Amino acid sequence: MEITRVEKVNLVDAVFTQLRKLILSGEWPEGTKLLSENELAKQFSVSRVVIREALQKLRGEKLIITRQGIGTYVANPNNFVLLDRPIALSEQVYKDFLEFRQAVELTAVKLSKSRATEEDFKKLNVCVDAMQNADRDDSLYNIADYSFHLAVVEASHNDMLVRAMVANQNMIVSVFSAMNDIPGARDFGVTSHRQIVENLRSKRIKTVVDSYNEMGRYNLARLQRFFQETGK
Repeated sequence: MEITRVEKVNLVDAVFTQLRKLILSGEWPEGTKLLSENELAKQFSVSRVVIREALQKLRGEKLIITRQGIGTYVANPNNFVLLDRPIALSEQVYKDFLEFRQAVELTAVKLSKSRATEEDFKKLNVCVDAMQNADRDDSLYNIADYSFHLAVVEASHNDMLVRAMVANQNMIVSVFSAMNDIPGARDFGVTSHRQIVENLRSKRIKTVVDSYNEMGRYNLARLQRFFQETGK
């Protein structure tokens, strides 16, 4: 019997291949936060150096993005195609938007658990359908996006929260417009908004709040190279 040579395993390539497969298969969808390097090293039974190099290869393919202090997320490579200019949004304005969302929309989400009606859920689904059917019409998509989040707040049946959303409509739409200008952003938006409706209907309020917060952190990570350098 002829002895076959045993090839040496490249640990970095082995880890990279597994992680890449999890991402491309959709098992780890866009926006999924990866475990820390230490936790991944334990799961793969390799050193942190191996994990770091494997992650760097994934970054090279734009399959993940990392922001210090926030974490590493599965990314959409299409976000980085043909966009060599900043979007019409500064990082500070986006952070202000996140604080507004915390104060208004997430408060409404919590109230909706006991107040949302079937009519509210129908309105939310109509908004998501409008986003999906907007095709390449930027204005229609952005207005449908805003209408969805207004409908979330309306499901709280709190008139003051609704008035806060309406009063800030132009600013909110401008934020959505800038974010939706990123290539490949729309499909992800439709998918994530449908998930919000499903969780609201099932009264999984903590899941909704957690997903909003995680999405905010993911956007801070993926938009960092596109933010305007100027302030407000």
